[in-house]
Amino acid sequence: MKKVAGISLMLTLLLSTAFAQSASRQSINRPRDSFSPESDKRFRKILGDKYQGQVANEAQYDEERKKRRRRQQSANYDGSGPDYARPTNLIEMGIRFAPSLNLNTAQGSGAYTGFLPNGSGIRMSVGPTIDYFFFKDRYALSSGLFYTIKRSGFQMPGNFGESRVGPGAPYKESTYNLQYLQVPVSVKLFANNIAPSMRVYVQTGGLLSLKLAEHALEPERNGLYLADSGGDRRQYGFGDIELLLGAGIQYRINPVNAVNIGLSYQRGLLDVARGGQLLSKSRAVSLDLGFKF
Repeated sequence: MKKVAGISLMLTLLLSTAFAQSASRQSINRPRDSFSPESDKRFRKILGDKYQGQVANEAQYDEERKKRRRRQQSANYDGSGPDYARPTNLIEMGIRFAPSLNLNTAQGSGAYTGFLPNGSGIRMSVGPTIDYFFFKDRYALSSGLFYTIKRSGFQMPGNFGESRVGPGAPYKESTYNLQYLQVPVSVKLFANNIAPSMRVYVQTGGLLSLKLAEHALEPERNGLYLADSGGDRRQYGFGDIELLLGAGIQYRINPVNAVNIGLSYQRGLLDVARGGQLLSKSRAVSLDLGFKF
């Protein structure tokens, strides 16, 4: 009887050890809340403190497994799926070329009564850009430094600037090139890919424009230039603050370089004319061509 009892005790111990090892392996790969209350009590009774430690590490194990899965998905993404391509760096720099269609408004009173805008013209803007991605790789603070030439022109009555009024005198014209240094302060939002390596962006913000120089075109016939002391007086103010709106497409050539093509609209908010009785604000529509590196 003693031998039978001993054999029975040894079998019981072996079964308990095997069951404990099996439960230990299952508790690592199986979340705690998936066990029934009865099984949970059995594991707690058999494993004791070891079971408590395994349960405490389950949340950390699951979190690490999720992180590994996310890293694997990110490494396997080739940019051709429905999601957007992640930027290589948080900061991306580039160069922008922007031929622009320039217009201006004109509203005069007193000596400037009868002033009208004098058409439109194409001018150029060029300079470096910088995008800093700050939220979910979609939102970027966008700035830069642009050298921009703008056109401003007026039509005016023939007697403007004349000491004697001559009825029926033909209208005079005036056209200036204004050179500005512009600093954009804006936000870009990048959307999902619309094609492999291609996504849409929209841009909104403002421009701080500091005038560097003004140059009268055809000074011998420029009515505004000749009206005040033969052109010695400046006709335009020191700068402007402008609203900036834009949209375009970014095509990524490789993990580092990309090409941007878009349209932007700049609307001046300040009066750029120095004449107290003349109000003029700038307008511009630009074709934005950019290369990121």
